[in-house]
Amino acid sequence: MESGKEKVTPSATSRARLALAAGLLLWGAVGFAPASRPDPAPATAPKSQFSALRALAAVNAIAERPHPIGSADHDRVRDFIRSEFARLGVMTVTQTGVSTYHKRTGKVENILARLPGTASTRPVMLVAHYDSTPRGPGAGDDAHAVAVLLETLRALRTGPALRNDLIFLVTDGEEAGLLGAALFMHEHPWRYEPGVVLNFEARGTGGQAFMFETSTRNEWLVRNLQAAVPEANATSLAYEVYKRMPNDTDLTVFKIGGLAGMNFAFIEHPEWYHHPEDDPKHLDLSSVQEQGNYALALARRFGGQDLAPAHRGDAVYFPTRLTSLIVYPAGLALPLAWLTLAALLLAALAGIRRRASGVWLVALLAIPALLQLMVARAAPGVTYALEWPLFGGVLAYGICMTASEPIGLDWRLALLCLAPTTSFLVIAPMLHLFTVALGPATGGKLAVVGGLFLFLTVLPQLLLIFRRTRA
Repeated sequence: MESGKEKVTPSATSRARLALAAGLLLWGAVGFAPASRPDPAPATAPKSQFSALRALAAVNAIAERPHPIGSADHDRVRDFIRSEFARLGVMTVTQTGVSTYHKRTGKVENILARLPGTASTRPVMLVAHYDSTPRGPGAGDDAHAVAVLLETLRALRTGPALRNDLIFLVTDGEEAGLLGAALFMHEHPWRYEPGVVLNFEARGTGGQAFMFETSTRNEWLVRNLQAAVPEANATSLAYEVYKRMPNDTDLTVFKIGGLAGMNFAFIEHPEWYHHPEDDPKHLDLSSVQEQGNYALALARRFGGQDLAPAHRGDAVYFPTRLTSLIVYPAGLALPLAWLTLAALLLAALAGIRRRASGVWLVALLAIPALLQLMVARAAPGVTYALEWPLFGGVLAYGICMTASEPIGLDWRLALLCLAPTTSFLVIAPMLHLFTVALGPATGGKLAVVGGLFLFLTVLPQLLLIFRRTRA
């Protein structure tokens, strides 16, 4: 009788195994390396640039002491901000009134300034709040952002006027329940004018600043962010998570009122958030520089374009350690998910036909492959965190299922060494962010799940590394 086909055992030569191990170590080092961040620009930086050291003077003045609404220090800070706008050659108006939002009521005093454009289509509105909690002086939350607005205005005044008007809105009563933003949207005659809102916040005193929230139909917003600040730290996953959390900022009120916009913040050292340590000496000036870079670049970007047309479509977006911000339409999420699942099934069928060992890995890879089909419908912004690492894992799995001899120093090895980039560049930077943003309990669990998913996607390479060729 004729014997059955011999079972195929995918393997690699000793040199190939060393190359695979080196590749995993290299991409791991790149993925887990701290993000590159700008140094705070000195006070002697060119006048047209944003300088965190110039902005620090305003932070020191505002965050000298706690200044909640109704306090004497609140009035001191209000008067200081108005005087700073006047020093920069822009007069302010104060919107005073009693505001109610979600059953919370208080008297607030918003500060507004308007820089005219040459042929405005719709204004660009930059927003920060100047009140603090009673417990802390609020250097991070939100004195730094008021200083960002002032330093941005100063830099813009050194150049020619922009096409669009710029509105600087310094809200009051944010800590008391978004009262200032609510008063603006309920009563102010400018409330429906802005074509885009840029809101600056903090939930700590440092760390990398990132754009964590947008309004709906956000593709045009994110593409403008990509053009203005290519190195921007922004992820559609963060937005999908944030909008399911019970957290609100002033941008929440503006979005309810129909305005488009983006939210920026830094979140490291949450233990000092709303505490006495939220003071200037604990403030990370690199974070201030990053916020200022966003504010100035986007003010110039949006200030020079037609903001009148309506926009459609959401985006999937994320950065990596080796690329600028990657952006593509959210409508591609589902087709990409189906393509990846189809590629996985084809690779498994090839392995079954050849009786290759390791076909069982399809059962593990199929879990995230099926999961991303569901996620692509409910939260397409999350899919990149599943799609691209899974693509690398499926590619490596397919090579293993179709290799007919030990893999040596050839094109297959090159692909196997490149495949883990999608895991380490996408997943690794998120693990720390999960813990900081969501806390040790929830965030730590998500970080563990993310780590296990990363391990799964590089399992084909690990099997080749630890499996020796037969003599």
